[in-house]
Amino acid sequence: MYQVIRTDGEYEPWWFFEDWTDFIVESTDYADFEEAVAAYERAAELLSAAYPFQKTKGAYLTAYWSDREIRFCENCDDDVQLYHGLMLLQDRKKLRQE
Repeated sequence: MYQVIRTDGEYEPWWFFEDWTDFIVESTDYADFEEAVAAYERAAELLSAAYPFQKTKGAYLTAYWSDREIRFCENCDDDVQLYHGLMLLQDRKKLRQE
């Protein structure tokens, strides 16, 4: 099963820290890889239009952001960037690059 997942959080989607699932704002399952890729590409178009900056790392892991979207981090006592992540995963794990 494939998932197209959107996250909003303080780090880019490729980090997969222990609490990464806490930042999921939308997740859709697909049985077919091609259908999941098409959904990822549609979401990528929308996010690209909404945010001026983006970076892709690995297969289907992209962060989008605006330098105007920052939030105060209590734990680090500083402002941090808010990232909008887009991921295409298989069984909630990073796709293997072949």
